[in-house]
Amino acid sequence: MADNYLYYDYATSSVCKVKEDIQEYVPDSSMHHFLDHLCILHGSTLEGRRDAFRILMNKSRFIPIVVNQNPHEIYFPIKSLKDPTNTWICYENIEGFIEHKKTCTIVFKDHTCLECEHPQRIKDNIRAIRRYIKTLDL
Repeated sequence: MADNYLYYDYATSSVCKVKEDIQEYVPDSSMHHFLDHLCILHGSTLEGRRDAFRILMNKSRFIPIVVNQNPHEIYFPIKSLKDPTNTWICYENIEGFIEHKKTCTIVFKDHTCLECEHPQRIKDNIRAIRRYIKTLDL
């Protein structure tokens, strides 16, 4: 099963994979390179996956990355791709979403949580991913 979320740790030059409050650090040059490697392991490049989602769902910003379609290992960013503190959430591991006024809490299936800003952006990405999955199931 995929990790709950990923982020790049510049201090250690590695990607931090978080699941069940356990952090695993994987040395890599960037988050982009890490995600590209994951996509290639499942048959396509990061750009190819991003373009496919963008075209199919008519989405131009904050594009989710479909690493693997079964199980639905789909990561989506919670901040701008240029933001060095960006975090990538795995859709498959989300159990719930609690919206507050200016923040939200993402509850994962392992009962851990992540507090995030931009609740509308996150909600929009979750909806787009659900539509994408339904489109694939047709």
